[in-house]
Amino acid sequence: MDIQSVFPSNQKTTKFYILLLGALFFFSAINAQSLSGNVTDSASHQTITGARIYIPQLKSGGTTDSKGNYKITSIPGGTYEIEVEMLGYATLTKQVTIKGNATLNFYLAVSSFSSEEVLITALGNVTNTQRSPVPVTLVSHDMLIHESSTNVIDAIASQPGVSQITEGPGISKPEINGLGYNRVLTLFDGEKQEDFQWGDEHGILIDPNAVYDAEIIRGPGSLQYGANAIAGVVSFKSEPFPDDGTVQGSVLTEYQTNNGLIGTSEDIAGNNHGFVWDLRASYEEAHCYSDPKDGYVWGTAYNQDNIRGLIGLNEKWGYSRISVSILHREIEVPDGNRDSATGKFAFDFPQNGQLLPNRANFLSYYPNIAGYQVLDHDEVWWQNSINAGRGKIGLDIGYTQSHRQEIDTGTVAEYNILVHDIPYSFKYQIAGDSSGLKFTGGMNGMYEFGENAPEPPAPYIRYSEIPNYNDFDIGGYAILEKDYKNLTLSGGLRYDIRNIMGQAMYLLNYGTPQQQMVAAGTPGAYTQYSGFSDIYTGLSGSIGASYQLPGNNYVKLNFAKSYRAPSIQELNSNALNAGANAYIIGNTNLKPEQGYETDIAYGYNGKDVGFELDGFYNYISNFIFDDRTGEIIQDFPVFQFKANNAIIEGITAYFNIHPADTKWIEIDNGFTYIYSFMPGQTDSTDHVPLTPAPRLNTEVKFKFNNRANSILRGTYFEIGQDKYWAQNNIYSELNTEIPSEAYTLYNAGIGTNFVNPKTGRVVCSFFINCTNLTNLAYVDHLSHNGYFLAYNAVPAVVTQQSQGIYNMGRNVGFKLIFPIGGHKVSDGEVKGLGGY
Repeated sequence: MDIQSVFPSNQKTTKFYILLLGALFFFSAINAQSLSGNVTDSASHQTITGARIYIPQLKSGGTTDSKGNYKITSIPGGTYEIEVEMLGYATLTKQVTIKGNATLNFYLAVSSFSSEEVLITALGNVTNTQRSPVPVTLVSHDMLIHESSTNVIDAIASQPGVSQITEGPGISKPEINGLGYNRVLTLFDGEKQEDFQWGDEHGILIDPNAVYDAEIIRGPGSLQYGANAIAGVVSFKSEPFPDDGTVQGSVLTEYQTNNGLIGTSEDIAGNNHGFVWDLRASYEEAHCYSDPKDGYVWGTAYNQDNIRGLIGLNEKWGYSRISVSILHREIEVPDGNRDSATGKFAFDFPQNGQLLPNRANFLSYYPNIAGYQVLDHDEVWWQNSINAGRGKIGLDIGYTQSHRQEIDTGTVAEYNILVHDIPYSFKYQIAGDSSGLKFTGGMNGMYEFGENAPEPPAPYIRYSEIPNYNDFDIGGYAILEKDYKNLTLSGGLRYDIRNIMGQAMYLLNYGTPQQQMVAAGTPGAYTQYSGFSDIYTGLSGSIGASYQLPGNNYVKLNFAKSYRAPSIQELNSNALNAGANAYIIGNTNLKPEQGYETDIAYGYNGKDVGFELDGFYNYISNFIFDDRTGEIIQDFPVFQFKANNAIIEGITAYFNIHPADTKWIEIDNGFTYIYSFMPGQTDSTDHVPLTPAPRLNTEVKFKFNNRANSILRGTYFEIGQDKYWAQNNIYSELNTEIPSEAYTLYNAGIGTNFVNPKTGRVVCSFFINCTNLTNLAYVDHLSHNGYFLAYNAVPAVVTQQSQGIYNMGRNVGFKLIFPIGGHKVSDGEVKGLGGY
C-alpha cells in the first residue's frame, strides 16, 4: 500500500488540523449548564472546605470554598456519575441528571480510608468498584507520584494480579492474571496503544509523567474494547481539567541514583467556561543500571522525550476534544555478551580498538555504541460526545504512526518498520437515574497496516521480522447494567471480525550485503514470506452480578466468554529477533483463542479494615505461545508459534488496615498466586510459559499530623516488603524456562508538602523513595535478561539463574514538584494544591 496515497503530506496534514480546530471551536457560543451546592459533614453538619467534586466522563469538576460551596459550570446536559472526595472522609458517589442549572448538596461521612467507593470508567458503563462484577484495581495519583519507577508499567506492577515482562529498566510489558502481550489491551485516555504490542523487546510507548492515575480490569474486558482484551485492560488517564476560570500546572524534576535517571516534565492547563486545553513536555535519560553481581549492565541506557497537547470544548450539546502526542525513545537492548576469559560484559564488535566497555561507556546517556532501538510514536485522537435525547452518542477516531528501527552498530537500521493505525469507535450510552438502568452499545475497531523499509546500503543487511501486512478489525457490542438497592446485574455480547493479509516477500542474494527484494518467480530467490489472507470471527460475552451484604460486606460473581485472533507475528514471522535473542517463526495454521473464565470475589469495607479476595478460573482453547524447537539459525535458538489448550487459575487479594481512631498509620497488603496447566502434555511442557511467581506486597505508612502554621503538610514515612516465592512450575523443555529462586525486597519512602503558612498554598512537594533497600542480587521470573548469555557474541543456553543478567540493585529516587497556579481563592479560603 502506498502511504502517500492514504495520508496527505505534512504540509497538508497541518492545514487539515488547523481547519479542523477552527471548525470545532468557531461556532461555540452557547454556554452549557452548571451544577452547584455545598458539602457538609454528615455527623457535625459543618461545611467542608477543599472537597473535590468530580465528573469522570468529563474529566472536570470543582472544589468547595471556605463556606463549603462549589459550582461546576460548562456541563453538557445528561446523566452523570458524580464523585465527591475529601481526605479524612469516605468517598461518595451519586448519579445526577443535569437539566439546566442544577443544585445538589452532598453529606460526607468521616473515614480514614477514602477509596471505598470510587468510580471507574474502563468497563463501558460508569460504575463504582464495589458494584463492578469484574475485579478492578485502581492505581491512584498518590500511589504513582510517591513511587520511583523507570517506566509506566513498572509503576503499576505491584498491584494484585498485575505483573510485568521486562527486558531492562526501560522495557516492560503488562501481564494480568498470568497473561500478557496481545491479550492485555493498554489504553491512554481511551485510545488503544498499538505500538508493536506483539513484540518482546520494547515497552509501552507512554510518557509516565503524563499518567495521572490508572484503572486495571483483571479478567476479560473484550466487550467494549475488542479481541485483544482477553486477559484484561490497563486504562491510563491523564490529569483532570482545572476548575473553571483557572490556569494551573506543575514542574516536576526527578533523579534516581542507580542508573542516573534524570527526568523533567512541565505541564500547563486551563479551563475557560468549558474551553479546556493542556500542554505537557517531558524528557528523561538514564545510563546503564547496576546490580551487586554484574556491576554496571551493558546495554541498558535509554532516553525519551514527549510533547503532548490537548484542546477541547464542553458545551450544551456535549463535548469535543483533540489530543496530539509526539514521543521519541532511544533505548539500548542488552544481549548479555561477555568476554570468555574474564566474564565481563563485552562489545559484539570492537569499538575504536576497545573490546570491553569502560566506565565512561557505562555512564554514557547516549545509547549509540551498543545495539539500540529508535522508536517514534506519533498520535492524534479526536473524541466527541453528543447529547441525543436521554443518551449520548460517542464518536472517536484517531491516527497513530509507530516507527521502529533496530541498529546494531553505527546509525544505519537493519530492522526498520513503519506501522500505521486508525482506531475508530461509535457508541450510544444511556443511564436512567431513577431506573438504575445503564446501556452502552456500538461498534469499534481499527485499520492497521505496516511496511518494512527498503534495503539499507552495504555492508548492512536488512532483516524483516514480519512481512508487510494489512489488518482490519471491526466489532459490535451491547452492554447492559441494572442497579437495584443492593444488587447490580451486568452483561453483554460482542461479535468481532478480523481480516488480516500478509504480503509475499522474495529475496535475491539472501543474507548478504547484496540482498534485494525481487518479484515472484525470480530464479534463485529465497521465499522470506509467502502471502496469506485470513478472516477470523469470534463471539464474546459476559454475565455477572454484585450484591451489597449487610455490614459493609459484598460479593461478586462473573462468567465470561472471550476471544482473540492471532497477531501478525504469530501468523507469519520468519526472521531473527535480535532484541529477543531468538529466531522467530510464525504459523499460519493457528486458530483464534477462545477463553472461558469465572471470577468470584468476597469483600468488606469497614471503617478500620478493608479487604477483597478474588478467585478466577480461565480455560483457553488454542492458547498460542512460542515453543523452542531445538534448532539453531544464525547462532540463535529457533522458536515457533504453536497452540495448546491451557488452564490458568489463581487467587488475588488485598487486606488494608486503616484504623479510624488511629489515623496516623495505614497498612496495605496485596497477594497474588497464579497456577497454569496445559492438559495432555509432558512434565516439561505442562505449564504456560511466563507464569509469574507467587508474591506478597506489604506497605506500612505513617502519617504525621498537620500542625497549625507549620510549613510541612501531608508528611509521611513508609516502609515496604515485596516477597516473591520460587517459581518451579515452568515450561522447562530445552531450557525454554528455568526455575526462579525466592527473594524478598525491602523498600522505604518519605514525602511532604512545603506550604506557605499564611496562605495555605503548596510551594513544592518533595519525595524520596528507595527500592531494593538491601541491594539484593536477584532475578525476577519474568525478566528476559535472565536468559541473555553469550561469549564473544555466540549465544549460550542458560540453565540456571546465575548465568543471566540480574535485576537492578538499590535505587534511591528523588522527586521535586512545583505547582503552578491553581484554584481561585476567596477571602479566608484555604488555598489548594494547584493541580497535580
